[in-house]
Amino acid sequence: MEFFGATATMPAGPAALALATGATLLPVTLWFDRDGWSARIHPAVAPTDVPTMTQGLADAFAAGITAHPADWHMLQRVWRDDLPAAP
Repeated sequence: MEFFGATATMPAGPAALALATGATLLPVTLWFDRDGWSARIHPAVAPTDVPTMTQGLADAFAAGITAHPADWHMLQRVWRDDLPAAP
């Protein structure tokens, strides 16, 4: 996937599950505000194929992060350039 202009690895499970079950895939982004948590439910990702849908999620997440960069937390490396080289 492309994420902030670089190649990234994103989980394919949400898109695969949506396609397998017919569920709507709704990206959600969260941030802190003066009253606690706020959330945005982004428009549904069109049911096409796993790579295209996963890119749609990445794009929605990038929009949410751009709007609230101080509230972004990633618990693993996502950019391929940041991953350790394979032995």
